Amino acid sequence: MLAIKNPSRLVLDLEDVELTSEIEQLPRLVHPDDPYILSIRVGRFKPGVLRLVLDLKTEVNPQLFALQPFGGYGNRVVLDLYSLTPPDPLMALLESERSGRDAGDKAAAAPESGRPKSFGAARRPVIIAIDPGHGGEDPGAVGRRGTFEKNVTLAIARRLKTLIDAEPGMRAMLTRDDDYYVALNARVQKARRVQADLFISLHADAFTTPTARGASVFALSDRGASSAAARWLAQRENEADLIGGVNLDSREPMLATRRR
Repeated sequence: MLAIKNPSRLVLDLEDVELTSEIEQLPRLVHPDDPYILSIRVGRFKPGVLRLVLDLKTEVNPQLFALQPFGGYGNRVVLDLYSLTPPDPLMALLESERSGRDAGDKAAAAPESGRPKSFGAARRPVIIAIDPGHGGEDPGAVGRRGTFEKNVTLAIARRLKTLIDAEPGMRAMLTRDDDYYVALNARVQKARRVQADLFISLHADAFTTPTARGASVFALSDRGASSAAARWLAQRENEADLIGGVNLDSREPMLATRRR
């Protein structure tokens, strides 16, 4: 049962749920820079009922749903928090580009500066969407020493974004910039909203033998997966939504990030 006590607080009462060590750790998992959650409190409300209280930084649109067991996970309750005024990634990119143009114009106008105007001042920048695979509850492949694919892909994506942003006339955006899950269709929606010219999805998949080396590249196919390996990979990635905890019954575009 989800109750909204006031715009700054959400109360979630869970029946027949034990207060486990994982649940007790929830308050410590809230980041200071979380855009929505200020703090989490948890405790036994009454016999048979566990209460979670979310203190909020701003008013949100909550969505609560249940998930059946899948992929090693048991029954789950998922609480999604959506902003009442979702941030527009396209506007953020345009503002960034405008600031860059203003800085370039000022530098070009200075008497001591002989540099030409930036490429971005003359035309629209080339926008590249970088998609770090997996995230949140979905770790992806797990290395021999316990390395998670989701962390590897995010680290690579951040470095790649830095390199792209340093190129004149180019801008990069990340479909996720931290360790949270983004549904597969939401990743594409984010890229479309910024009118990306190129979409790059990064993965660090495991293989049947540790001697495998190199990289694999999958290009867009209008007729679906073109090989047995590609079909297997596509099915594996599509199942990630069931692990990440996506409300498959919802028809609303999932453009916000997942907050647990």
